[in-house]
Amino acid sequence: MSPGRHGAPRGPASAVAAAEAEVLAGRHTVEPFVLVAQPAVADPTRRSVDGREPLWAYCHVPNGSAVDASTAIETQFDRFAPGWRDRVRRRWVRTAMDTEAHNPSMPGGDIAGGSLGGIQLLARPRPGLDPWRTPEPATWLCSASTPPGAGVHGMCGWWAAGRILAADRHLGPTSRP
Repeated sequence: MSPGRHGAPRGPASAVAAAEAEVLAGRHTVEPFVLVAQPAVADPTRRSVDGREPLWAYCHVPNGSAVDASTAIETQFDRFAPGWRDRVRRRWVRTAMDTEAHNPSMPGGDIAGGSLGGIQLLARPRPGLDPWRTPEPATWLCSASTPPGAGVHGMCGWWAAGRILAADRHLGPTSRP
């Protein structure tokens, strides 16, 4: 175990690759690659008045999994952050299928909104030269379902905003809906 970026503990890259290979093969792994966020580190407004901070974590599982992976995640926490359990006041668990039930645009629990393979990388959410535009002039898309796709944190909105501004300049102030 060595310190990662910002001093966070991490295991070797080979462990990440092995865990992800298991998931790609449709299997659950006992030592998953766990993604963790503690939003109050970057945004102090996320801290409660009594100093409590939210922390969320997830790991990749096979698409459509109904398995609760919290035990595997917690085991990883035990490895990298001994004593963490004493600090938890409340927890909430959602499986991949719970995610799909909550939001049908996440098929099989896929937070990226489905496959980015093949033509889907270029033709999401539909084929066209301006995937951010909708038939409704006042409605634009800027979700992970638009290029450049999920995992590019904010760029979908940045590209959509550019198209909106370009359309606004073209239409002029009297043409707005």
